[in-house]
Amino acid sequence: MPDFDPQLAINVLQAHPQGFGATAQERDDYIKEAAARLGGRSSEDRREAAKLAVETSKMFLTITVGVLVAIFAWLQFARTNHVPWLSGTLFPFYLASILLVCSMICGFLAISRIYKRADGREAATEPAWSTEPVSARLNLQSWTGAAALLVLFVGVVMLGLGPAVQPAVSVTIPSQAGTLPSTGSLTIEGTWSELRLKTAAQQEIKLPQQTLPVTVTCQ
Repeated sequence: MPDFDPQLAINVLQAHPQGFGATAQERDDYIKEAAARLGGRSSEDRREAAKLAVETSKMFLTITVGVLVAIFAWLQFARTNHVPWLSGTLFPFYLASILLVCSMICGFLAISRIYKRADGREAATEPAWSTEPVSARLNLQSWTGAAALLVLFVGVVMLGLGPAVQPAVSVTIPSQAGTLPSTGSLTIEGTWSELRLKTAAQQEIKLPQQTLPVTVTCQ
């Protein structure tokens, strides 16, 4: 026995409606009821399901854009604290960005295919409204988005638990050879006529009178 095709049965009923009622309205109601029972869902139900899938995909896309903006903010914060670009701390942020981009691509492709089927440019002989052909892409959009959020959470935890990077201080004095690099705090003591610069490593520079301007660079 061949596989039962509900759509074929519905087409046969629609082609021979004479025995399903005395009036045209009765025959039409009978065929609609038969189509609903044979197909399980009417075309209107499928259209509503497809519209709901599109709206859900759009909502995921909006959330994805917001999370991407948050990732860029975290990367800027990390770079401000001198975390290297190529580091294990920033790797989860890169991975989360890639997963989010994949999620966006899947969402766009799913929406595009739903519109193409509804317009008849794709699968013209099949039902126009159906979420089955795009279910894999919709599922992939959801799973990659969820995975990106999990990886982003791991990245934020790693960034918070990472070692604090001390700022670097460099003092340059004209007419002096070299500079005085330091990591940590910088203490400036004395009067304007006799100024002393003392670093956290107890390195000290005494500026005599008539000294040219001094450049202090903090990174």
